[in-house]
Amino acid sequence: MGTLCRLFCAIATIAAFSAAAAPDRAAAAWTATIAADAVNIRAEPGLWSDVVGQALAGEPVDVLDGPADGWFQIATADATGWIDGAFLDNGDGGDSSDAGRWIDVDRSNQMVTLYDGDAPVASFWGAMGSDPSSDGFYATAVGTYTIYSLNPSLTWTDWGQTWIRDWVGFDPDRQNGFHTFSMDSDGAVLSNGAAPTGGCVALAPGDADQLFAFATIGMPVVVHW
Repeated sequence: MGTLCRLFCAIATIAAFSAAAAPDRAAAAWTATIAADAVNIRAEPGLWSDVVGQALAGEPVDVLDGPADGWFQIATADATGWIDGAFLDNGDGGDSSDAGRWIDVDRSNQMVTLYDGDAPVASFWGAMGSDPSSDGFYATAVGTYTIYSLNPSLTWTDWGQTWIRDWVGFDPDRQNGFHTFSMDSDGAVLSNGAAPTGGCVALAPGDADQLFAFATIGMPVVVHW
């Protein structure tokens, strides 16, 4: 499959999630709005923690970290702290519960797991980058990302000289994402379709379908050993 993801990312629709950070605020991983009348912002991720501020319905916030037990660290113009992900709207038309979902990629066993908070929803094996390093350009690089593009269509890529579908982009620097194993023009998996990739995470078609249906713009993706 080689570096088939590179060109595909360039033609995929890209939605950027960023916000201008005020002085001494961390750069946002993604942006969201508050989906409740008023939400307490807490110093730590839990109801037991001290309240350090409040966010109001429809207020835009920078999401800096998470999920941690279903909570996300956010920053407003007045406070930085943690709120329950159920009160976040990730801005793609999904309901606020989407904000508690994320995708885990374990390089050590090549498993991809979909999570709703701390609860695993589904888990699949995936072909990953042929580069065994943690941060190489052709590696499935370790880090925390957010989904930035989605394309379900069967699409040709010149890089791999093959077809893929269910594109879910998460690493814009390396132009890596999730997608199906390599396919022919009819959508049938090629004999070598599950070979190591140029950095993307390739899944069996049914698994890729499920991940694509689960994914939303702004959803966290955590890649680790």
